[in-house]
Order: sequence, then C-alpha cells, then structure tokens
Amino acid sequence: EPQDARQMSGILGAELGAYLSRHLAEHTTVGLGWGQTLSNALPSIVPRQSEGTRVISLLGGLTRVSSVNPSEFAWRVADRLNAECHLLTAPVFAPDRATREALRNHPGIAELFARARTLDMAIVSVGALTPHSLFFEYGLLSREEIASLEASGAVGDVLCHFINEEGEPISHPVNDRVVAVNPMDLRATREVILVSGGWEKLKAITAAMKLLRP
Repeated sequence: EPQDARQMSGILGAELGAYLSRHLAEHTTVGLGWGQTLSNALPSIVPRQSEGTRVISLLGGLTRVSSVNPSEFAWRVADRLNAECHLLTAPVFAPDRATREALRNHPGIAELFARARTLDMAIVSVGALTPHSLFFEYGLLSREEIASLEASGAVGDVLCHFINEEGEPISHPVNDRVVAVNPMDLRATREVILVSGGWEKLKAITAAMKLLRP
C-alpha cells in the first residue's frame, strides 16, 4: 500500500487501464460503473481500432458536471476503444420510486438493462460511507439520508446500491430511487472486475465480494 493513501486510486486505475489494454478482446460487451479510481484508468487504456466492442454505462449520471460523471466516463472509454457506447441517460437518483420505475420502462433504458444481463465483462468499484465519498462531495444524498443508511446497516455501495456487511442490498428508500443496474444481475457475467482499495473501504469491499459471488 502506498504511504500516501490518496495515491491508491491512481495506482489501481493505472493497473486497470493496462489490464484492459492487454486482455480486452474484440466482440466484447463491457459494462462500466463509475468513480475516481475507474476514471484514473483512462490514460492507461491504449487507443485501438477494435471490432464489435460495446461499452455500456451501468448507472445514471450526475446532474452537476464533474470529472467522474458516469456517462462521460463510459463515453471516453468507448472513444479510446473505438467502441459502440450505450448510455443510461437518466439521473443516478430519481426523486421517488415511481419516477425510477417510469424511467426504467423507457424503451431505450429498458434495452440497456436487458443488455446488462448478458455482459462479457463488468468493471465496478465500491463506495464507502465516509466524509470523502462522492455522495457527500456531489450532494447526491443528504446528511440525513447518509445517517439513515448507516443506521440501516449499510457499509457501502456497488453501483449506488447500498449493501450491508453480508453483501445484501438493504431495504431503504434510497435503494428504491437508484437508476442503475442491480449488481446482483452481474453474477452471470463472465468476468467481473472489482477495483477499489484502502483500509477505509475494507468492510465495503468484503461485502461487495459476497454480493458479486456467483
């Protein structure tokens, strides 16, 4: 582990980019999560002229532009791979469950969710409920919602679905509002790559491994 914990994200991202450059085959459909670590992979992805490669964003975007916007990240990866890109063009959190369901039933979004069940590869990261999380930084959730999630047993999230220590999605209104592929749907994916690090995420990473286990 690096002496400066802040370097962890860059190191993991660089390794991910190098891995994709070496191992990503043509005619492959790749689903992408989001986060700073995954974004740090971009410079290490060697541009190529691939054939039949598809990139799918597995969750909605941010309404306030940032360097780790899921939609932009998926598009930038697709650009480097010369791949077809499928974007989940909706906010990552809907205002309520009914709106979430209406968005999921949109034909284009429904098609994306269907494609996500037959991925060749999925790349996701783990978020922890810390003062440095993106949920705090970008105001995606209120402090009251974060406190309520913690009180309900949440230790972190995968694709913005909050899970407990056993890797089980918790019953909570925030999980009812998320516009993202359910990580449990990734269990049939041929290769799932979980990219996260740091002692503050240990519980969340352990839980995510249980969640994604086939």
